[in-house]
Amino acid sequence: MKIVSVVFHPLLMATYLSAVLFTKAPELFPRVMPQLIPQFILVIFITTCIMPALSIFLLRTFSYISNLELTTRSERIRPFIFIALYYAASSYLFGEKLEMGPVFMTVMIGVSVLIVLLLIITAWFKISIHAAATWSGVGFVSALILSMGVNPGWYFYFLILAAGITSTSRLYLGYHQPKEVWSGAILGFVYSFLTIIIFL
Repeated sequence: MKIVSVVFHPLLMATYLSAVLFTKAPELFPRVMPQLIPQFILVIFITTCIMPALSIFLLRTFSYISNLELTTRSERIRPFIFIALYYAASSYLFGEKLEMGPVFMTVMIGVSVLIVLLLIITAWFKISIHAAATWSGVGFVSALILSMGVNPGWYFYFLILAAGITSTSRLYLGYHQPKEVWSGAILGFVYSFLTIIIFL
């Protein structure tokens, strides 16, 4: 179960979601040439995963947090602020500089706002970020299927399975109570689904 939490870490979800959309719905990104897709995914991986992860590692190195898993609710605040800033910067980069289009921008800005919401909630309640992130991916893709006819194929079912297994792993490992996982899953899915439905 530990490996599940690592493979489907919240910082990796933007990369996974981008990879699915770029490969299964390239028509959503007409300005991106097919041969450049791997480079775009790599940039997304660096800006939304590697750089935030390095920030968390530095916070641990200087003892601002006690562990890299952020199991203590109060220690999540600083890392979340860094993550939100990185996602906001990524949204600006891809929107203003690379002109990735409305779908990509809606997803990136939506994720950035979701991180801020999770940051605010975390001040009072230890919501499951893993559940929120994985089910957010399901919410985005579900809405794109309904509103834009995107056909992700078996990737969609794998995404649902991954979200379910990841949520279960958080309970199995003892990092969260059921209400913390359920609230994360519901918030992630409903928020992301409505973001696409309302703004696209």
